Amino acid sequence: MKKTALLAAVAAAFIATPAFAGGHVGVTYGNTDSDTTDGDTWQVEGAVGGNSGAVGYQLDAGFGNTDAGSSSDIDDRTIAGHLYWHTDAWNLGGVVATTNLDGGSTSVDETVYGVEGSFNLAPSAVLTGSYTVGESEFLVIDVDTWNADIGVNYYFTDNFRVSGNLGTGNLDFGGGADFDTSTFGVGAEWQLSSTPVSFTADWSTFDADAFGDYDTLKVGVRWNWGGTLRERDAATPFDTQTGLYQRVYGVE
Repeated sequence: MKKTALLAAVAAAFIATPAFAGGHVGVTYGNTDSDTTDGDTWQVEGAVGGNSGAVGYQLDAGFGNTDAGSSSDIDDRTIAGHLYWHTDAWNLGGVVATTNLDGGSTSVDETVYGVEGSFNLAPSAVLTGSYTVGESEFLVIDVDTWNADIGVNYYFTDNFRVSGNLGTGNLDFGGGADFDTSTFGVGAEWQLSSTPVSFTADWSTFDADAFGDYDTLKVGVRWNWGGTLRERDAATPFDTQTGLYQRVYGVE
């Protein structure tokens, strides 16, 4: 019910606004390496958003496929809705995000809820953060999750951004079986001055205690609208991930 209400509120904000303030659509390719698997992931992803006075809104979505070897061909679908209080100096609000996986013997439905924000530290630096809790339904197992993340975006120019993020969390399988997790990543995006096309490169690692490390290197290309890269990011300020699969494979 909470998920439906939040997504409906975001949709209502879109309807009440004559045009989207900014957004993008893109294609990404990533390779994930761990002690037990090597996966290749393709994804089409996008985001739209903006603000109407003091109210900000954003919708993200993506779909793709991960090939992790024999009998491990997995389709993924993601969607997230954001509503937040907006000022020229900071944004603060809530998010609900879902991820669905389907392929072979794999079937996962994950939903998280949380709070998120961004704060302009300096003319060229933006601090971001989020705290989410959720549940992942993996076949007949329910996994409870929480994650706390913090990040910084630095703009060398209005069309060139570098970023870094750090996070900690927990996976609780019940019965005393729980595992601490950590996330770390760096990335960059550069938009051409002559056309609204940008190129992305990201590296991230996800460590889930007994499950080991998952390192993902990802590149992509995007078509943007809403002005410069800095202006587009101001219209879609959040990049909140769900608790598990998005972090493991670097999925948007």
